[in-house]
Amino acid sequence: MASMLRPFTGYLPTSSHGARVVGPPKALLEPSRRDANADDPLSFRHSVGRGAGPSNDDALEWLRATANEGALTPIEDTLVVHSATRAGRTSLGVLGDVSVAAYDRGEIKAHEKTIANTEQKMVGYMVLSRLLGNPVVVAHRPNADFAAGLRAHSAGPADIDFEAIDGTRHQLWTVTGDAATDLANTMTEELYIADGHHRLEAARLLARTEQRTDAWIPAGLYAEDEFDVWAFARGVRDAPLTGDALITELQSAFQLDEVTDALPRPPARGTFGARIDGRSFILTVPEDKISGDAHDRLDVNLLQTWILEPLLGISDPRRDGRLDVTADSSDDAHEPDLYDAWFLPYPTAAGDVMAVADLGRTMPPKSTFFLPKLPGGIMIRPL
Repeated sequence: MASMLRPFTGYLPTSSHGARVVGPPKALLEPSRRDANADDPLSFRHSVGRGAGPSNDDALEWLRATANEGALTPIEDTLVVHSATRAGRTSLGVLGDVSVAAYDRGEIKAHEKTIANTEQKMVGYMVLSRLLGNPVVVAHRPNADFAAGLRAHSAGPADIDFEAIDGTRHQLWTVTGDAATDLANTMTEELYIADGHHRLEAARLLARTEQRTDAWIPAGLYAEDEFDVWAFARGVRDAPLTGDALITELQSAFQLDEVTDALPRPPARGTFGARIDGRSFILTVPEDKISGDAHDRLDVNLLQTWILEPLLGISDPRRDGRLDVTADSSDDAHEPDLYDAWFLPYPTAAGDVMAVADLGRTMPPKSTFFLPKLPGGIMIRPL
């Protein structure tokens, strides 16, 4: 298989300004700090990476001004070995371009359905700004030669080293020339989207519209064992069953144990945390409801199959406005009592996600939150 990875030409943040340029995902920031980065004129999130995005003229003006400030450094035909360290966990991977055509052919595999409205918003953003700075993240199975190359290129001091406002330390080593080409050609594993389903789908739609056959998009690549995976909670408003009626239905079909935790967390696969009418529960799915199929037995699919659709009427999680999803980044991320019913599934393992993608099947939108999740502005280039 030809490599779906190529060296990148664009801009990287500098060590001295990296903390100001990059914008970590809001789920990784304390609530009091979520607007701090976006208010900084040097931040990618200040104008380019927020809302509907700026015009191309405004985006390029931000790029020019930020580079002139010494906050960005240009690179050409470069792979970037990237280390992200957060809460004592370090992940090592590489930043480069991945092929949109390979995604279109199904060689970069998806595991989640996308939300149609979000796809169109993303296409509109790309058309308007024509500046790519929110890299996707893809996973691959372990590759000993590729891993050895990453370790070799990251053995010395990093070329760029800074700590982002979420506390993640980013270290980057640039690899150029034949070394970059050789490293890219070593990556022959199949790729799996970990973060960025909507961005890749929007890039595919835009490439088709503009009849481009050579489209590429910035991305970070990491082996499956470099990831942690968080779950997403599901909150439902305007449910057809609420309060005691919903609890009674759940008790008739599942083991439902009431707990005192204000935010109940599932202890194992096949269990959910649940919050209904101000009461907390641990819900256990009986074995006869757990399929042997690798896709159907995933907790997020058990939740959809046995609870969200039949009991709460959520048959299309892509479009149903009564359903909210929240990344399980911390207790403070959740407000379960805003909903008629709130559920937190057990996180899906990276290997299980890849197995589902190999089957050509997908999970509901926002089923997995992979870490590392790259901040906006860590690699930037015009479309």
